[in-house]
Amino acid sequence: MNELSERIQSVQDGECVVLEKNRIYTVAPEDSFHVSGLFFSNTAKKEENPNGERFCAIYLEDKQDVTIDGNGATVMLHGVMTPFVFKNCKNITLKNLSIDHVRPTMSEYTVIESEPVQATLIIRAEFLYRVENNTLFWHSEPSVSGEPYWEIPYKGPGVLSNAFDPETGILSYMVRGEGDERGGFPDIAEIEELAKGLLCVKLRDRKREIKVGTVVQTRDIRRFQTGGAIDKCKQVTLENLRVYSMNGFGILGQNSRDLTYRNLNLTPKEGRTIVSDADFFHFSGCSGTVNVLDCRAMGAHDDIINIHGTHLRVIEVNRSKNTVLLRYCHNESWGFEPYEAGDEIEFVSGNTLLPFGSATVLAVEKQNDTDFCVAVSQLPEREFPENAVAENVTRTASLNVIGNTFERIPSRAILCTTRKDVVIQNNTFRCMGAPVICVADDANFWFESGRSGTIWFENNTVEDCGAVEIPLGCDVIRYEPVVLDEQSTQAVHEKIIIRNNTFINHLADRYTINLNYVKCAEISGNTSNVPLHIKKQTGVKLV
Repeated sequence: MNELSERIQSVQDGECVVLEKNRIYTVAPEDSFHVSGLFFSNTAKKEENPNGERFCAIYLEDKQDVTIDGNGATVMLHGVMTPFVFKNCKNITLKNLSIDHVRPTMSEYTVIESEPVQATLIIRAEFLYRVENNTLFWHSEPSVSGEPYWEIPYKGPGVLSNAFDPETGILSYMVRGEGDERGGFPDIAEIEELAKGLLCVKLRDRKREIKVGTVVQTRDIRRFQTGGAIDKCKQVTLENLRVYSMNGFGILGQNSRDLTYRNLNLTPKEGRTIVSDADFFHFSGCSGTVNVLDCRAMGAHDDIINIHGTHLRVIEVNRSKNTVLLRYCHNESWGFEPYEAGDEIEFVSGNTLLPFGSATVLAVEKQNDTDFCVAVSQLPEREFPENAVAENVTRTASLNVIGNTFERIPSRAILCTTRKDVVIQNNTFRCMGAPVICVADDANFWFESGRSGTIWFENNTVEDCGAVEIPLGCDVIRYEPVVLDEQSTQAVHEKIIIRNNTFINHLADRYTINLNYVKCAEISGNTSNVPLHIKKQTGVKLV
């Protein structure tokens, strides 16, 4: 085992571990913690990681009152790894540490010349590649076996590419070519290697010309590992971390209580344009208070923050035993326990997203990786509607997002579905491709729950956001619960206060606040250099 992991393995409760100042700790999958049975929300499908395997530089389980002080050190990861995992821990602090990969799993290249049927690409030396039969393959550094840890083609069924425009600062989805499953670089017919890291490529599609200066970011869509994970923990603090790259996913907080992320810097290393393959901060089934304070995050392929619970579909109801059979229905969430005795759950119509009953969990029996038989204190007297689901109300958190700077993603800044209070204050949002705030709730697709309470959005600066969605109306704030019943008009969400914010848009002639299935919105004291349109569903009260 490597020296860092060996030191962490010996940690005792109450200990403060101080790493060697400014040292670079190199960690590989072969000499790190290899842990199975770690099933994480919104990550790998069952066929991709059936045993929930994680290769970790830092792993703590059943520990309390532990501080790991990096003291300016760097954890340099080989291959595909999760830098840290905390499981069943209490009062843990990780601080003053940098995290990077020897070879990031996101590959980047810049278009320096472009014509309708030809382009010239320049590739930095750290992004290892090979060319075979006029196909560009990206690969990692060699493992101990001499073979690379991973390799992917420049495009294909499991490969996705986005495009960053340094001129505008916008990171956007690439066009999906004919026959492509996902957006990506145009089909290459022929490759000439002019020099190492300099390729002239001939394109099959005359209509697909790529803008000169575009940086193409290419990755494997599979979420084998994460940028870190906190599972079934209480009182965890991440502080003064410098994260340069993440594999598969960002930092996941799952079924944990009271998490604080303070002064984290997740921005690209010089010469790179991207950090995370997906979200930066993901919170699933968390409770207590989640704090994201004074952080900077730039360059990801999905949301900055996503906080939600999980709707499990009601499969069977046994009234004689007061039990329900509940199922995870999205293929990226499975294996982890959704409830424990004493949790309060709410039964919800999958078509209207409105509750029709509640109960206390008495016992949970796992049937398999997706199905759980749950005994409850009582069942609703009414019949269960079509597509009924259940949400764990106990595992919902309040959220404070204060004093941060968030930049350059193609999607939403904050995807927020939690019924507890949400405070979003004194932040800067720049070049978000989609709305700064999206309040969803869904019981049929992603199954991310649930209804929201009151959101305070105050004293923030929003600049050039919603750019990817300009043709759709450039929403800057959007309520969009997935209500399938077209006859349903009752509000799902409670209230938002939008006050004393500065909106700036150089890319479009308007911003839109889009309000659907929310009871009330208070909007006052905001300034904008473009018209700020309010689009609302009938019945939404404006104050």
